[in-house]
Amino acid sequence: MYLGRPPWDTGVSPPELKRVLDEKPAGRALDVGCGTGTNLVTMAQYGWSVVGMDMAWLSVLRARAKLQKAGINARVIHGDVTGEPGLDQTFDLVLDIGCYHSLSPGGRKDYVSNLNRWLKSGGCYLLYAHRKDSDGAEHGVTDDDLELFKAFLDQCWREDSDERRPDGGGGRPATWACFVKPKQT
Repeated sequence: MYLGRPPWDTGVSPPELKRVLDEKPAGRALDVGCGTGTNLVTMAQYGWSVVGMDMAWLSVLRARAKLQKAGINARVIHGDVTGEPGLDQTFDLVLDIGCYHSLSPGGRKDYVSNLNRWLKSGGCYLLYAHRKDSDGAEHGVTDDDLELFKAFLDQCWREDSDERRPDGGGGRPATWACFVKPKQT
């Protein structure tokens, strides 16, 4: 898909991400499934130190080029969110726009384990995912999926939408959810 312009690659960061960036002090951010790096650039412009990860080599190369063109020094790695991509640091913000909802059930379990390791105490996890419905779609999330995150995260807000949006919201029912990892005492 990255040989052309994938339909999800709009070049526009969504308002839900910008809202979180406006509310939180800048820190370290990880964008899983970062695509061509649009949201990495946005987060860096808000003062965040950013790391991107994607399993598509072409998207990694495009993200690196986009960051370089914007004059942003950032790391973009080729890695699998369900494996051991070599991240030995923790993050104040983990962003997932359309990654989790494409994983297999086993991959989701590994992703959740990695997320728990990557997210700092007090850190924020922002998720955008298509909702799984009865149309036979292979990917998407259910309420049960979102409950998995509540085993170690507190949900701050959730917004469900059935609208098609110009910023890449797509034409399927979708959910935005923001979680925070409780601070350890």
